[in-house]
Amino acid sequence: MAEAARNQLYLTFKNLLASGKFSDLTVTCGPDSYKVHKNVVCSRAEFFSRAVKFGGKETEQGSVDLPEDEPAIVKLMMQYIYEGEYDPALPDNELGGSTKITVPPTPTPPHKKSRVARQMFVPATPTSFPHSSLPIPGTSTQLMVHAKLYEIADKYDVVGLKELVIEKFKRACHSFWNDPSFANAAHHVFSTTPEHDKGLRDIVSKTIAEHMAELVKKPEVEALLTEFNGLAFGLLKMKTEAGWK
Repeated sequence: MAEAARNQLYLTFKNLLASGKFSDLTVTCGPDSYKVHKNVVCSRAEFFSRAVKFGGKETEQGSVDLPEDEPAIVKLMMQYIYEGEYDPALPDNELGGSTKITVPPTPTPPHKKSRVARQMFVPATPTSFPHSSLPIPGTSTQLMVHAKLYEIADKYDVVGLKELVIEKFKRACHSFWNDPSFANAAHHVFSTTPEHDKGLRDIVSKTIAEHMAELVKKPEVEALLTEFNGLAFGLLKMKTEAGWK
């Protein structure tokens, strides 16, 4: 019964985004437009809370434009805000048949304003994931999608999204480490995250370390290690600490 109620709540929020019913804010990105709800988006992403509270056009016209972002990535962010997931989804059977569990607020980085605790009228989202060898569905192109979603999750302070991206990126790297998409995604990670943010950086480093013999022969990985000295040094340190001589 409890699971059925959770699923009904999930469908309710999903339909709210799809239909735009009772919306009181419009979010636009390129050709896409979303009729959203302040109670939802402001609770899920600190950026929207600030925009509504302190914005000009945002408060006068009830609209927020995201002109610098990629529409496809914003679409996935909006999906996550309302559904607690984004495509491709984690296998449901790893969560005991339940598609959603509760996540605490993301710890606030030192360079950002502290978040204020608030009630969340949204579907629950993943907080921890069982250790499993089950791969995430989809193709290698998702590596870049996860990397870009991590960037936008940080940019807009989206609660819980970075944690979910980390799990998906880790599984995708496990499946597609030998694909050319891996080096492209790794480059995006190291180009768009600060050095202190180790969320995806550590996954890239560990993936290369685990498959060092194969990956260092690839020109795109060699270029990656040449451009980002921190990555190369981190790999050397990691292998040394593991007993490599």
